Amino acid sequence: MLVRVSPKGYILIPKKLRERYKVTPGRKVKLLEDEEGIIIKPLPEDPIEAACGFLKGSFSLTQDLLKEHQKELDDEQTHSL
Repeated sequence: MLVRVSPKGYILIPKKLRERYKVTPGRKVKLLEDEEGIIIKPLPEDPIEAACGFLKGSFSLTQDLLKEHQKELDDEQTHSL
């Protein structure tokens, strides 16, 4: 798909692509550079929601923190004796 760059550097994203990638007025996009040129990537509307679940696996950060805290308590008791 070809688009023309305006004298001010603006480009028009065709309606078909705006609809497909949910690029609406006011939504932010990220410009990335690679060896072939410029990539326009829509940012998620809610970055927190988009990040949920990106850590895969069967672990619990809460359990890890509790174990670490218990270890610190045990170390303090050992050193205070």
